Amino acid sequence: MGFEFNSYSAILLLPFSQAVLFGMLLICKTGDRFKLSNLLLGVILLLIGVRIAYWMLGFAGWYDSHDAFTSFMFYFPFNTTCLIGPLIYFYFLSATNQDFRFEKKHSYHLLLPILWLVIIVGKIALDYMLYFPFPKTLNSQFGTKGPLAEVDKTLLFTLVSYGSLTYYLVLTYKLFGAYRQYAIENLSSLENLDFAWLRNILLAMGSGLILMFTYQIINWINPLTYKAEWYSYMLLGILVYYLGIKGYMFQGSNKPALYFTNGLQVEDGQSNEAKGFPDLARRMKELDQLLDQRKPYLIADLTLSQLASMMGLNSSILSRVINMGHNLNFNDFINAYRIREVISRIDNQQHKKVTLLGIALDSGFNSKATFNRAFKKQTGKTPLEYIKNLESQRKLVSNYDLER
Repeated sequence: MGFEFNSYSAILLLPFSQAVLFGMLLICKTGDRFKLSNLLLGVILLLIGVRIAYWMLGFAGWYDSHDAFTSFMFYFPFNTTCLIGPLIYFYFLSATNQDFRFEKKHSYHLLLPILWLVIIVGKIALDYMLYFPFPKTLNSQFGTKGPLAEVDKTLLFTLVSYGSLTYYLVLTYKLFGAYRQYAIENLSSLENLDFAWLRNILLAMGSGLILMFTYQIINWINPLTYKAEWYSYMLLGILVYYLGIKGYMFQGSNKPALYFTNGLQVEDGQSNEAKGFPDLARRMKELDQLLDQRKPYLIADLTLSQLASMMGLNSSILSRVINMGHNLNFNDFINAYRIREVISRIDNQQHKKVTLLGIALDSGFNSKATFNRAFKKQTGKTPLEYIKNLESQRKLVSNYDLER
């Protein structure tokens, strides 16, 4: 039995091939700090490809060939939904923390995948040890399966699988919120952080979950034809194209070193009362002196840990100094100093010799968009509006002096 090409199997072959191609490209990609997240995303793509292969091979004639190919359709673990959730969770952790490693505390996330593996191996072993050769009846698909062949396609197994994926998507989305806060509190520049991709992968997987589960519910209520269900796998194939292309681009982009760990901000969440930090005034003075004298804010990719090291403090204490003393997060605090630097240079007429972008880059900003956004937030005006207003004031002063 070969592969029977028709409009249904051939169309699904395209996203299946895409899943295998990008999955292997990511798995084999080495030499950068995203090696682990590359591996995990590659495995996710392969597992989605396995899901698509189930319907693709069915329409390619394997299900109705009544031979070893049909047995393969019953015993190969095509239902990989319960594996994808933990992988998405670990992908997010490894993509946002270059030092992430699997630890003992993560072991409970492997319980369901291990149970899944036991069920898959168990059904094959028991059926072939106890019931093989299978009787050639309609119930055994003409001698190609035993009574346990479809245990991983039961209602309970399906509900647990979709429940697991839902749980991990919600868990990871909560982590995404904590990650955004981490970035604001620890990085002075957010320009190279792709928040959109990490959010969109969750939305894309959530959409895929809703799509497949909706088809599943409809099928339970009113059994669908194979051709009707085929459309859900075709739409799942579109998801593969998005995850494959965007995921590979994300891993290849230039991103700052990240060390996000869930719960990092717990210490920073202590009481904001000044009496809980008796050294606050002294620390604020030391911080202001450091910024005025050494101007570390001119470093475009300055991080909280780098600034804390310059002061001889740990990151959590410095974060409290900034939060409690200035009522700002780290990102806004550093950008405020950068804006002051820009304004100082404009006041000294440097904008007539150097472009505004040049001044912004020299002041620690790494892009025009970030500079314009920070300037507007700090002053209430765009850079050009500020310069026009400054020139108008100088003209008025000049005219007043002449009249005197």
